Amino acid sequence: MGVEWKYTNRMTFKELRADWRSTNLARPVPIREEAIMEYASLMEAGSPAPAVILHKTESGYDVLDGLQRLGAAHLADCTHFPAYVVTCDSKDVLISIRILANPRLQGRPEPPEWTRRQAVKVLVVQQGMTIEEVSRMGGWRPKDVEKTATALQWNDSIQAIGATELSDAMISTLAQFTTQEELSTQPEPISGFLEKIKTARFSATDAEPYVKNFFLPAKASKKYAIYKQRLGEFLSDPEVQVRLRGRKVLGLAKDVNLRRTLKAAVTILDDIDATNTILMYADEFFQLLNQIEQKIRSVSPSHPRPVTSPTPADKWGENA
Repeated sequence: MGVEWKYTNRMTFKELRADWRSTNLARPVPIREEAIMEYASLMEAGSPAPAVILHKTESGYDVLDGLQRLGAAHLADCTHFPAYVVTCDSKDVLISIRILANPRLQGRPEPPEWTRRQAVKVLVVQQGMTIEEVSRMGGWRPKDVEKTATALQWNDSIQAIGATELSDAMISTLAQFTTQEELSTQPEPISGFLEKIKTARFSATDAEPYVKNFFLPAKASKKYAIYKQRLGEFLSDPEVQVRLRGRKVLGLAKDVNLRRTLKAAVTILDDIDATNTILMYADEFFQLLNQIEQKIRSVSPSHPRPVTSPTPADKWGENA
């Protein structure tokens, strides 16, 4: 990252800022007790933890990376510890080190998806860094960083009208039929609709027709009344009522349940693809797909299994 630094193995706790334990942008919580205990046991066995990363401030050295290692060193009654002390006057770079040092230096990082989301939230949305800059720093595809940034910006708009944040998949569905600006035009009925969509536990695919209908174009002078009416119609829908009451869906046709199940599988695959997860043992899934296709064809006279002409080798088989 082009940052000047120096190494020392004689740093002491007295030189750190008094609040050094409180800031950790690389984790959901500043301190992970299990990580401290692991590092402490390694230290007791004679294996020192890697050096931490510090930055000098007027109130003492600030810890950019290494809170768990320092906690372990403190627990093991170490008087000195090793550190890389960086010299930098860029707030953006210092924040980037806080977030990205762990995964880039192969420490004990959080799940990759959480780390990327946190980096985009802080560096792109809050600090205004570009997609390209953050992609290079984190080693991510620009497309993935942009998708995460868009979802975070949408959720900021959603929370601004009083609703709770939605999944990235649901945001993608929402963005097909409305805009962030439209959300703020009538916050009360729109936030009510978004809250119920989440409470009813709709998948993005199942929610699509409801979202599309709710956000159909409406005359500006009558928007409140129109959105209010659409919210009432949504809440009176039998499917929505069943979901909100938490009862098992009864009386639905079997083909409806089958379609819903297959759509749910597509949604899960979209989530797997969005997180760049590698699907292991794919042969098992292909076998299930073949079984599903055969059974669908067996109960659908209009789509029988294709008849293929036998090959020469087939003619000599017992079923030829």
